[in-house]
Amino acid sequence: MKRMKVMGLALVAVFAIGAIAAGSAFALPEVGRCVAKAGGKYTESNCVTKAKVGTGTFEFVKGAVKTGFTSVGGEGVLEGASGTNVVCLTQKAKGKYDADGTAGAIKGVEDVVSTFEGCSIPTIGIACNTKGQASGVIVTSTLEGNLGYINKAKKEVGQELHPKLKGGAFAEFECGGGAVTIVTQSEKTNCIIAPVAPVNVFATTIGQKYETTGGGHQKTTHFEKTPTKICQLESSVNGGARELSGQVLETTVTNEEPLEVKA
Repeated sequence: MKRMKVMGLALVAVFAIGAIAAGSAFALPEVGRCVAKAGGKYTESNCVTKAKVGTGTFEFVKGAVKTGFTSVGGEGVLEGASGTNVVCLTQKAKGKYDADGTAGAIKGVEDVVSTFEGCSIPTIGIACNTKGQASGVIVTSTLEGNLGYINKAKKEVGQELHPKLKGGAFAEFECGGGAVTIVTQSEKTNCIIAPVAPVNVFATTIGQKYETTGGGHQKTTHFEKTPTKICQLESSVNGGARELSGQVLETTVTNEEPLEVKA
């Protein structure tokens, strides 16, 4: 029986955009809508090309009318440094955007929960599941997170996720009757980041991709503004020593209405 504790399992794949207070009228990146407006600041429906004053036909508007979203993905892998991988066949998630109460800017999401199905450790042929769930089903804790620049000059934007409960686990589950907890490196790095794309496109869907560089090392570990805050998963089996664990997962997020990640 294998008991694993993984407090950093980013088995999440959802477009979680963290709640960061807006420092200016349009502190980027942020999520909003590109709407038709005579005399607007932009010339086209993605609100990218600036117009001469008073001549534009579109405007970028803060917030959203409908704040819910879902995501779906294919195979997700929790890659352990020791070579033990937890593999799930499919993923789905749901959550909602969290608009700033004063400025109305969307820089965060809340109530994000992800469900993985067909989960197992293939090398030893045992299924994994969260307690109370059917065999092969892993459900994360409630998550939230921050949106930020990975590389501002290249307009590369990333989505950070962390458990809503401070110091809590991303997910806890059993494999072959034992428990696994996904833990993070420390409470200060209780997070994971995935690049999102495309940006500056007004659409209903957006992609999110988690990658590793091998050996459990996450490919994207920090935002440009906070290079010392490292987001890296770790896992612990039966309360034992932690090891690096990275997530590999690609998902498509669908919003209740068209929205744009403006960068």
